[in-house]
Parts: sequence; structure tokens; C-alpha cells
Amino acid sequence: MNIKELAKKLDLSITTVSRALGGYSDVSEKTRERVKKFANKYQYSPNPYASVLASGRTKTVGYVLPIYGTNASTLNQGNFFQFIAGMSDKLLSESIQLQILFAKSEDEEIKAYEKLILEQKIENIVLQNIKTKDKRIDLLNKYKINYVAWGKTKEGSNFSWVDLDNKKAIEKIVNYLIERKHKHISYINISEKYNFASERKNSFLKILKKNKITFNKNYYASVKLEEPEKSFEIIKNMLSRNKKITSIICSTEYSALSAIKACNYLNLKIGKDISIITFDGPLVRDLSTPPITAVSFPVKELGKKAINILLNRDKKQNKTYNFLAEVNIIDRGSVHNCK
Repeated sequence: MNIKELAKKLDLSITTVSRALGGYSDVSEKTRERVKKFANKYQYSPNPYASVLASGRTKTVGYVLPIYGTNASTLNQGNFFQFIAGMSDKLLSESIQLQILFAKSEDEEIKAYEKLILEQKIENIVLQNIKTKDKRIDLLNKYKINYVAWGKTKEGSNFSWVDLDNKKAIEKIVNYLIERKHKHISYINISEKYNFASERKNSFLKILKKNKITFNKNYYASVKLEEPEKSFEIIKNMLSRNKKITSIICSTEYSALSAIKACNYLNLKIGKDISIITFDGPLVRDLSTPPITAVSFPVKELGKKAINILLNRDKKQNKTYNFLAEVNIIDRGSVHNCK
């Protein structure tokens, strides 16, 4: 069935049917649901390519997946694909395509966004790995693209974003350790140019101060995820030189694996001699030995929420929408009680 026949059965104009299927806010919810019900009944699906040819625009959502920096290793891509799965579930229900490009460097990433915008005429984009100063934001604003980000540049960022509550996550982690009498707490972070890493460090410093625990710079390190051997060496040397350390907070599950390796090398029994706690993901949830206590957050739900925000954003009113996911700690036995 084509759209003309569908409109005739509904006794509506072709324009109304098209806009109802497109989710436009100028069509009432009741009419949109009625049109969708008939479209499903008669197995009508709009041809996205015909739509592009007719309007010069596409309802495809663009996404550039970086395979460098925090996402250089395939071992660290689990959360990204969960996020994409969440986006895909929502897009499938809306009959909207997802166009994914890959980038091996920052320069390639900028070119990929330009290709989505200028060549493929994509007007809806999802960003990730937000930096404290992010030139991609300037690029999307320049071309007036509708976008939502997984992460933010800073509090009060003037764009729509979804994120886990990094500040409260670290607060929960440190309080969890303090309740178990830990005072010599080390922290393994990644480059603070990524805003989530900067947020986590700042929260770590604040909660230590609040609990009157002096920050020891020798207990803190920032490593690159694309250098696992270096991460292992840094953690091993930190533990060797600072015998009082009783617990390690890892900002990513990837660095948690390096921490496990370092502890095994030094014959430190995890959950007895030393504690490790990290942010959850498929590596520590399903593969690490021993299992690692972690802060869990709904990555797939973040993907769904990002698409909801992207599709419902009202450009005319220039509104931005933000969503912070709450976290909880899953105890897997890798954190011990200090004497």
C-alpha cells in the first residue's frame, strides 16, 4: 500500500498522514496513533530513500563511533554497543534508520560528522565521549543540527544530553569504602580531557575532603586506555611504593583489568589484602577473575532515552533536555573490611 491509498482509507490528507508517521508535534497524539495503527494493519512502511529524494532531508540518525582514545580497544567497546542497542530498539519502533560511521582519530571524527551533515543530509545526530572543550559541539551548532550527547561539557551545557551521575557515583563508591574503614584509597582515572573523567576526579577530591581524608597525590594516576601495559605498570608501581593503600577505585572496567593483573603480580589477594571497585560493564560483569564489585548504570536505557530526547526536542522553543541516570553498587566480593 502506498501513502495515497493509506490516506484515503483514513480520510486524511497525505500531508497529515506523512507528518503523523514522522512524529511531528502539529499532529495530535490521537491522530498519530490512529495512523500508526492503520499503517501496521496494512503493512505500510514509508520508503526512507523516496523521502530523501522528495524533501532533500532524511530522518536517519547519525552516529560516529570512535575507535581511538577511550574506545581504542575492542575490549572497551561493550558499553558503546549496549548504548547503540538501546538507540536501535527505539529507532526500530519508529522506522528510523541508524547510520554509523567509524573514526580512527579526532580528525577523522570531524570529517565523519561533516560527511553525515553535508553529503548524507542527516539532521539528527547522537554524540558520545564528550570532552571538557568539544569542537564537535561547535560544528553541529554551526550547521543547526538536532543532536543529543552521551555526556556533557560542564554543568549547564547549552545542549541536550544523557549521562550517568558521575558525581554521585564516585560519592557512593568512596562512602562504600569508608564504611568499610578504608582511608588509604587510590584512584586510577583516564585523561581528564574527557568530561566524565574530570567530573569523577573532582567528586573524588570533594568527598575525601568532606570525610577529612587528606588527598595523597601518590595515590592518584591518570592513564590512557589504549596503553594497557602502561596502566599495569603504573598500578603495579603505585602499589609497590605505597604499601598503605588498601583499595583501588578504577574509573573504567578496562583499568580494573590492569589492576587485577597488578595485584596478581604482587601476590595481593583481591577482597582480602586489597580491594578493587570500578564502573560496571561486560568485562568485569562476565569475564573478570575474580568478579569485581562495581557501580552499575543502565547503559541501554541511556541509548533509548537519548533517542526519545532527540525525536521529541522542540527546536522552535529552543529547549534542551537533560537526563541523569542513577547508579547502584553491585557487591561481588572484591571489597574487604579493613581492621
